[in-house]
This record gives sequence, C-alpha cells and structure tokens, in this order.
Amino acid sequence: MRRRRIGPFRFRWIEWNRDKIARHGLSTEEVEFAWRRSLGQHRNQRGGSFESIGRIPSGRMIRIIWRWNEVVDVWTSDGAARVVFVITAHGTVA
Repeated sequence: MRRRRIGPFRFRWIEWNRDKIARHGLSTEEVEFAWRRSLGQHRNQRGGSFESIGRIPSGRMIRIIWRWNEVVDVWTSDGAARVVFVITAHGTVA
C-alpha cells in the first residue's frame, strides 16, 4: 500500500520543547524524521493534541505527542504550510 503524501509541514521548535525531548535523549532532527515516517495514523488525544509512533534513524521507536500550531503562519512557494508543535517525545515499549 502506497503512503499518501501530505504536507508541506514545518516544525516550531522553542527552547521549552527542545529541552523536553533532549531529556529523553532525542534531537529535533530525530523527532522530525520519525514524525514524517510515523507508523499508521496520527491518533487524536484529549485537548486537541495527537500521538504518533515512529522510528528514528537508529531504529529506536518513539512516541511523539504534538498539536497543530495556531500561532505561526508559515508560507512556502507552494502555499501555506501546516505547522507542527511537538509537546514531547520519548522512547516506546517494544
């Protein structure tokens, strides 16, 4: 089954969420990689956030809690981009 390409997307990183994922041993690049290649769908959570499960380049599975950012308005050459704000990300149980 072929994956449907959706996007474009941009990520909004601030010191708060960078520090939060770093405490779990993750970089912004790893989280973005896993989010873009998440397994299955992005599942709705309470309060307007979503959960995604993905694999970072090392093979480690991670859980990403995120929401659509309503603050930043990013434009690309193709039009408006959706902005992802990562709340946290951490390793999952196998």
